[in-house]
Formats: sequence, C-alpha cells, structure tokens
Amino acid sequence: MKYFLYLLIVLSTIACGNSQENDQKENKESDLTTFYFLRHAEKQAGNDPELNEKGEKRAEQWVEYFFLKDVDHVMSSDFKRTKATAAPLAQSKKLDVETYDVRSLDGDQLLEKYRGKTVVLFGHSNTIGTYANQLQNDEKFDDLNESDYDHFYMVTIDSNGNARAVKEETDFMEF
Repeated sequence: MKYFLYLLIVLSTIACGNSQENDQKENKESDLTTFYFLRHAEKQAGNDPELNEKGEKRAEQWVEYFFLKDVDHVMSSDFKRTKATAAPLAQSKKLDVETYDVRSLDGDQLLEKYRGKTVVLFGHSNTIGTYANQLQNDEKFDDLNESDYDHFYMVTIDSNGNARAVKEETDFMEF
C-alpha cells in the first residue's frame, strides 16, 4: 500500500508537470506574431485598375492557401486591386478588410498593433519587402519584380522579439 501511494504521488507530479509544459507551449504559440506580406494579384491596365481574370483566380487561390491557417486580420492598401485580392480571403475567414495607408505604415506600427496575431497584408511589389525588412531589422529583401505575383514574405516574431523572415513562392497551378 505504501508503494502504491508513492507511485500515485509520482505519477500525479509527472502529469501536472506535463500539463504545465503544455500550457507554457500554448502560451508561447499564442505569443507568436505572424505576418504574411502578399502582393495584389494580376491587374488590368490603368491608374487604379481592377483585377483581370487571372488575378481573380489568384485571389481565390489565396483562400485555399489559408484554408487551414488561423488568420486574425486581413489588411489591404486603399487600391482597387489590393482590396479585390484581399476580399475573398477576408470573406472566407469572416473578417473585415482593414485598409492601411501605404505612405505611412511601417513595421513598428504593425508589430505594436498586431502582436500575438496572424495578419495577412496585401500590398505592392515595392512595399511588401520593405515591411518584412523593417520587422526583422535587416535589408534582406528587395522589391519584387513588376511581373512577379508568385512570391510573398512570411515573418514570424516570438515573444522575445526574435524575428524570422522568409521569401516564399506559391505553387499555385498555372491558370
């Protein structure tokens, strides 16, 4: 009986320790901030154009890409092409598209406002790399080529402020 009580106490202690480790792991994951910086999809010609047919298909493919990912916020610059690219994803996640000003937004503002969240930001070939660079305090990424719609940046920042940024390429099927 004495050994049984001892075994019960040891097993209870181990179980409580595992529970605390799981809670700490969940807290660390919730402290993780993730930004996806995506360029608007293919557009028509003009000053503030709509998406073309290929761009509309790409916008729908972003919905599929993020289907199993948690998304807390969807952001777009105040241009027709970016709002049209962001809208299907926002609708699928039951979120509003939050509009930002390309001229005044910076990485510090993003991190301050969205710490601990997952944000998908739709921008432009000459802005999304800049935001990724600002969040990681490095000039690692250049502007995207004007014809490049396949690359995007993902930046993760842990609770200690350590940032990891990668340039990814979509594997969307050619349409």
